[in-house]
Amino acid sequence: MNRTVTYDQALNEAAQIFADARARRDSLPADQAAREAWVPGGPSVTEITALINRQRAQCRERRLANAAA
Repeated sequence: MNRTVTYDQALNEAAQIFADARARRDSLPADQAAREAWVPGGPSVTEITALINRQRAQCRERRLANAAA
């Protein structure tokens, strides 16, 4: 079957996949999420763990700032 997808549909589907993956990642401890994300030739598990921790800290800061506003 030929399925034509509009740009908006494709963008919405991609956003949902990204959100689901991020929710899965954030449900795990940072080191476990990093081990699952690691691929040969990419950043090390240590680097990925640090990135995850930075992103989580940024999200916490934004939530606190929004709550205070």
